Amino acid sequence: MEKFSADRIVTINVDMQNDFMPGGSLAVPNGDEIITTLNQLNGFTRRNNGLVVATGDQHPTITPHFGPDAWPVHCVQGTLGAALDTRLDILPTDTIIDKGMGQTDGYSAFEGISRNGQTLEQIIKPVNRERVAALFGGVATEFCVLNTVLDGAKVNPGRGRLQLFVLQDAIRSINEKNAAIAIQKMQLAGAIIINSADVLNAKAFQIS
Repeated sequence: MEKFSADRIVTINVDMQNDFMPGGSLAVPNGDEIITTLNQLNGFTRRNNGLVVATGDQHPTITPHFGPDAWPVHCVQGTLGAALDTRLDILPTDTIIDKGMGQTDGYSAFEGISRNGQTLEQIIKPVNRERVAALFGGVATEFCVLNTVLDGAKVNPGRGRLQLFVLQDAIRSINEKNAAIAIQKMQLAGAIIINSADVLNAKAFQIS
């Protein structure tokens, strides 16, 4: 794997909320297993002056996203289920992006907005000549991770200045077969599939 030279790292923790963890109303199997890995990546990102982002569904009580032919009620605004798992290492200085607040599914974090008014596109888009490494982990692989990464691939600052990395050991899925298809789609869109060790041991990219 050829190393990507990055001036800035952005690590995106996708939907690590209570309702998606074991025991939640829409639990992703073994979703809590990746918390330690995400915490390692978050620490690495901060040590290298990068930005840690956490995304989350904040659905209204009534939405077509819920129902017999859709999803069970989950991550309703203001509920404990919508809160981030407290074991996830997210600091007050990190960026929180809320999504799914209207009458849409809100699978992609690029549909959301941070609590200081920024979009994820504004956050990851390189400024001037800088090169950005965007790291993605979280749940669920075939839904919110997939849609967020595919939208991230549409951010094109030119000259290869933005590279998306999906951390294979920091994602979990609802259905393994669908997850494999999702990973192929992300690769086809230009994302590089790696493991956390590739980041922590400086195999995937170097900080310039």
